[in-house]
Amino acid sequence: MKKPQLILALTAAGVLSLPGIACAGEVEDLKAMLLKMQARIEQLESRPVATAPVAAAAPAPALNPADVVTRGSMPGSFKVPGTETSIKFGGYVQLDAIYDLKGNQGRAVSAGELPLNGSAGAKRNGTTTFSARSSRLYMQTASPSELGEIKTKIEFDFFTDEGSETYTNSARPRLRHAYGTVGNWLAGQTWSNFMDLDAMPETLEFYGPTGQVFIRQPQLRYTTAIGSASQFSVSVENPQTDARDNGGNVTAIDRGPDLTAKWQHNGDYGHFDLRALVRPLKADDGNGDHRASTNGWALGFGGALKLGANDTVLYQFNGGQGIGRYIQDVYGAAAYDASTGTLSAQKAAGGYLALQHFWNTVLRSTVSFNATHINNKTGFGDITGLNTDTRQVHANLIWKAASQLDVGMEYVWSQRKVEGGAEGTSSRVQGAVKYNF
Repeated sequence: MKKPQLILALTAAGVLSLPGIACAGEVEDLKAMLLKMQARIEQLESRPVATAPVAAAAPAPALNPADVVTRGSMPGSFKVPGTETSIKFGGYVQLDAIYDLKGNQGRAVSAGELPLNGSAGAKRNGTTTFSARSSRLYMQTASPSELGEIKTKIEFDFFTDEGSETYTNSARPRLRHAYGTVGNWLAGQTWSNFMDLDAMPETLEFYGPTGQVFIRQPQLRYTTAIGSASQFSVSVENPQTDARDNGGNVTAIDRGPDLTAKWQHNGDYGHFDLRALVRPLKADDGNGDHRASTNGWALGFGGALKLGANDTVLYQFNGGQGIGRYIQDVYGAAAYDASTGTLSAQKAAGGYLALQHFWNTVLRSTVSFNATHINNKTGFGDITGLNTDTRQVHANLIWKAASQLDVGMEYVWSQRKVEGGAEGTSSRVQGAVKYNF
């Protein structure tokens, strides 16, 4: 029964039950009235119900293709919305856990600065260092232009001596790379053109082997292909006259850029390169009254030789007169004699031989033998404490625990000898956990 009919029925029942309504004629009149009321209600119910108009939903805004993030031109990159520039972020987070068995070296081993036997530093055995300062972050970009694709890279790490280990172990970012390339040209700060980056052995110790060419600096470089397998590059690079003091207060003067040239051949066997360096060197007596200049030069060769699917030999040799800072652990390209006002370029050579072996798909090792030799000229004051030789051995085992996670252990032995006959040695065990991203 519908609600209006139910109400009428209840109303009729209530009226009929009222006292004094007993006349048949009155009852008939009441029935007729109720029937009229029911007819009127049914008439009203049959009419369509007026409802307020429902507002139509606002259409979704059209998607602007310029606001969509898409895949970039470099692997792992994306395009900045509204531009054709691809951008990529990467780097790694690394924990180094170091135990010096002999000779306290801190975060990294500098063979040229080992404490000599008998010194307080040499006696500090059994020291522990934990550090995350080798962690680094980089950003790369690639943008099309009428000159070709313009690429840039900027990279930082935190390997400085700043900050306190007492509470926060904080460290400022340190600039490693900041350069751009277009066509055959490179401008900015990156590895020297005199380096062979592809022949460097893998080490967990941050500085790597003594004797290697290891230097980053601002430069302008031009590279061109020679045939299908070779390339040639030349550069002008930031100068730094690393003259040492022998008998006076020497002040180094940079009178012109360093010049480098490199030829490299690549093949199924690996690669081989030849390198050359020319350096203008200048210094004075510290007062500017007496100046002297000379030229430094150096030659180098190196490469990688594949012995099979699992073994690669890495090698490098560098030497010259006035090569100085270009070889790791060689301090001083020239010696200044204040008594005669002459500047003499110092002879030095260095290099390494390394073997990288893959035990299986997840385990690899590198063993390297590394050395430098410096010929210090006599007649330039007391040279007793100047280095003549450094030696090093690196041996490691690295486990690729996941596609972007390396865990490794390394042993490093180092030796330093000076003109006076004294020497110092150190040995350490280093572990590392490296998360790549």
